[in-house]
Parts: sequence; structure tokens; C-alpha cells
Amino acid sequence: MDDLNLESEKDAEYVKSLKTQMEAELKEIRGNRKKWSTAKDWKPVSFKASVPEKGVHLLPGPLRRLFDANIATIKHCFSIEDYCEGEPADFIKQINIPRPGHGWSGWLPGSNDGRMLSGAANALRWEEDQELRKIVNKIIAGIKERMRDDGYNNYYSEEVSYALRHYPHNLHKTEVGTVSVLTERKNYDRVFWTRGMIAAGLAGNADALPLARRMYDWFNNAGEFLPDLLLGGNATNGFPGGPLMYHTPLGREEDIITNKRFLDQDYWIKALAEKQPLAFSHYPGERPHCYCLLFLEALADEYRATGEKKYLEALLGGWEVYRDNYKHPGGATAICEADGPYPPKSYYLTSGHNGETCGSVFWIWINQRLMQLEAEEKYAAEIEEAIVNIILACRDEKGHTRYHNRLHGKKEPGLNQNTCCEVSSTGLISSLPEYIFMADDSGIYVNLFFSAEFEGKGRKLKLSSAFPLDGKVTIEILSEGKFDLRVRIPAWAGDIPLLLNGETAQNGKPGTYVSIERVWKKGDTISFNLPYKFRTVEYTGFDAAPNGRRHSLFYGPVLLALTGDFEEKDIPVIQLEPSDPGKKLRAEPDKDLHFKIKELERCQFIPYYQIHTETFTCFPVYESPDF
Repeated sequence: MDDLNLESEKDAEYVKSLKTQMEAELKEIRGNRKKWSTAKDWKPVSFKASVPEKGVHLLPGPLRRLFDANIATIKHCFSIEDYCEGEPADFIKQINIPRPGHGWSGWLPGSNDGRMLSGAANALRWEEDQELRKIVNKIIAGIKERMRDDGYNNYYSEEVSYALRHYPHNLHKTEVGTVSVLTERKNYDRVFWTRGMIAAGLAGNADALPLARRMYDWFNNAGEFLPDLLLGGNATNGFPGGPLMYHTPLGREEDIITNKRFLDQDYWIKALAEKQPLAFSHYPGERPHCYCLLFLEALADEYRATGEKKYLEALLGGWEVYRDNYKHPGGATAICEADGPYPPKSYYLTSGHNGETCGSVFWIWINQRLMQLEAEEKYAAEIEEAIVNIILACRDEKGHTRYHNRLHGKKEPGLNQNTCCEVSSTGLISSLPEYIFMADDSGIYVNLFFSAEFEGKGRKLKLSSAFPLDGKVTIEILSEGKFDLRVRIPAWAGDIPLLLNGETAQNGKPGTYVSIERVWKKGDTISFNLPYKFRTVEYTGFDAAPNGRRHSLFYGPVLLALTGDFEEKDIPVIQLEPSDPGKKLRAEPDKDLHFKIKELERCQFIPYYQIHTETFTCFPVYESPDF
């Protein structure tokens, strides 16, 4: 963090002021001088519409294949003693820990259980599978047996991981002490474990939520440890845990109050509300990291619990800051741990840490909350972008998870070592059915266009498409009754006529929802064609090419990658006009979304999510007479 690489002295002074403000607030928290509101002052906020917890069935297509492959990976992992393969991470070899294992399994056993529970239990919400049920029940039984009488879930001693301790490895310095990044257990391990326990409860395990409740009763009363939650590594991991627990059937006021007292940071809430980009990349309590997004997730849940406008303002400001400064076209995160400092709009393409899968997962979670709060197309668009281009791409051919989703060179092989990207993506992929539809008392929202069936609130429909390979969509109504069908018209599409039983019913405008309210009959259909067009986005980051301007290329929602006869270190030059790239592109017969370039047969564009071992770039140099 010392080499800020900032453009102006004013920026550097602002970053210094952030650190000063953080240190002052840390002292206030540790001195128990911070003020907080209680439930009597809260005005909870309800979602406008909610995503389904069950009742969606994925039909054949890319999403279904990924969903099934994820289940196969979960079952494979469960056949291994600690669910992982490979050597322990290097930093684990340098310290003495009581639970050695593969990858990160010994160091972060809570997240390891959380990974398996989130993956298996979320899948069970959509369809029964006795093998997955066995996985969930066995893990929960082990947690129940191990949990102490006071509710502490004792994978390890709280003195080792909750108390401030000094280790010889990887120390992080603050004005109030020197603490080890290895204390990430108290935040990282706890929250991923919490996600898994909540998923198990949703899947029907009767013990999961009561056990999680007992753990949070211990946590909310762990007075000697709570003032130090913001000290140590990956403190940002800790923000969502209590709010997640609060929004379960067993949630308690204390779950939010603990956040308010020991994790909320008023200076940071204010900076995000003011849309300060440096408050994200230069958060002084942590190295640059996409995990700052977890603060936004917590803000959404705290806003729902309390109705306090400061949370919503910070959430919306932070959303805009990230979207405009730290996200690559296509949905990959442009800010990751280490190799920073990632100033705003740096958009590194070839740094060691780039495109971390976690960042795209967190971004999806945040936009899902905003989608339910505000029901606006722009949030569904962000979810679609990340799922189509990153989540479909984050697994290798073995089904293992890529830590990074690089946009130039070679994709890295996946891992099965309990990394953060495995933990976050495993649960997300099993919950993908909940992103397609949304419902309220009066109707159904169609947010995404993957083939699936929906049944809920007395209504049933079937969505058929080949999405994302093309934009032809048919929605068949499979129940009778009056309701409002609200169909998303993507911002990347043009005006779209919607046909009701073959006749034009309404015209949709890009970036909106079309509402069709009527008394539906079984067999009624809505059909439309989302027009796929080529579009480019110019690259403006720190990896600019010396010999021209770089652009990414999209066809509809799909990010395309250029592959062919060039070296990994090269930035290929192609003869395409950025404003009209389709003029020289020729679709390959019998190969979906594969395009040859006229006069350059050695290269072709294919969907980024279809890249595995090829050398590629998503940002070639475009050369045209206009340059």
C-alpha cells in the first residue's frame, strides 16, 4: 500500500485521510464509544419482489450443464477425506497448525464445510438427490457433535484465531497494533460457514439453523474478541455474517447490532455514499481486494433490517464506484488482492491477480439484492453479464474452479483446494435457478433467458431458448389465472416486439421491463427475439498497446475472445472497424458463435466461456482507416 501509484498529490492526501479516519474509528470501537441504534428505532424495508427459494427446474442448456457438473464435483470432493486435492498452500507450510490437510482445508475448515454445504444444499432446493442429502446431513451431524455447549463451533481454539496474536509470517501493520493476516479465520471462515448453514436450513435440515443460531449467540457475546474484528487479514470478509443470520427465521436483533458496534465504519459508509473511488481500492484496513464488495452485501442487508438511509446511499454509491472503476467488460473483477495497488480504472489484464472468480460471485449477490429492492433492469443486466461470461467460464474441463479469469494469454487450470473462489462459486452455481425469475403477489419477473420451468404462487410457466447462443425466447403459460408477466428487455438489445399467441402485444424498449397483465390460459405463449449485434468496448486501462487501440468484442451479451496463431505475450492486430466490426466477420457454419475474420484465416473469435487451453485475448488491437 506504500506505492499508491496515484495520479495526483490530492489523491495521495485523500488516501492518507482515509487511514487517519479509520484509525480514529478503530479506537472509538475498541474503546466502546461508538453509538448504535436498536430495533425500536428501525423501520425494516421489504423487497419489491423476491427470488424463488424453490420451484425452478433448469432445462437442457449451458446453465444446466454447469449445474450438473457442479453436483458431480461436489460428490467427487465428498469422496476425499478432506474434500480437497493437492499440496497445502505455501503459507500453511510455514506455520504450525493443528489440522494439516490438502490446499486450504486444514487452515480454513469452516469454509471447507461451508463450500460443501452451500453446493449440496442449494442444489437440493431445486431437486432431490439422496447422495447430496447424505452429504448435508453428515456434515451437519459432525458440526452438531463438535459444537461446544456455549455454542462455539470449535474447529480450532478461539484464542488462536479470534484473539490478536503475532505470527512470524505475513504480518499486517496498523496504528493500533501488528496483527497476523492469519486471523482471517474469525471473519472469512465464519461467514462462508454461515452461508453453508443457511443453505442447509433452506434445504430442509432441521438442525442447521438452530446450530447457526447457537454459534451466533456465542459470537454476539464474545466481548473480548469483538472489538478486534476489523484488525487482521481479510477483515472485509466478516461484514455479511450477522446480517445473513438476521434474515433467517431465527434471526435476532443482536445479529445487526454486532455489525453496528464492531464492523460498521461510518467514515467508509460516508465515502461510498459520496462515490469516492479511492475509498474502494485504498480501503486502509486491507490490501486492495474484491472482498471490499462484501461490505456492499452487508449494507444491503443492514438497510433491509433497519431502513436507515445511510446504508442504501452507501450501497448505491459503492455499486456505482465498482461498476465504473473496477469491473472489466464482461463482468470480471479488475481489483484483486496483492500486485496492486489497483487505482481507479487501472484495469490490469496481465497482473498476477486479476479476474478473481470471487469478485464476480460477490457482484452477482449484490445485484440480486438490488434487483429485489428496486426491480430495475440494470441490476439484472449485471447478473447476466457475470453469469454468461465469467461463471460459465470459471470451471476447467475437469470441473475444477479457476481462481482467476484472465482476459489475455492463457487461462489457468482449475483447483480443488478449498480456495475462496471454489467456496463462493460452488454455492452460487447450485443456486443459479433463483436468478432467472422473481415474483411478487401480482406477477412474475423474467430476468434472464436460460431455459427453465417456474412454479410458485399458484403460477407455472416454461421458458424455452438456446440462450446465450441466440436470443429466440418462448414463454409458455402452464397455469390459468390473472397475473402480470414482466419480461426484461436487455439494454444491449434494440426495440423488441413481444408476440402473444403469435400476435404483437407490446413493443419493448431496451433497459426496461415489459408488463403484460391478463387472465392467462394454459398454452398461451409470449415469444420474442432478442437481436444479437456486434459491439465493441475500447480498453482504457494500464495495459494499453503501444501499437494501437485495444477493444473487447461482444455479440449480444456474449464476450468474444480472439484465438489463433499468436504468442501468449503478443497483442494481435486485426483489421476491424470498432464501430462496425461485423462487416468483416463471417459466422462459422455448425459452430455456435464462432466467427472468422476475412483476410485473417489464422484467427477466429469464439465465446470467452468456451476457451480452455487456447492462447487468446479479449482485447486485441483494432486497426482501421480511422486510426
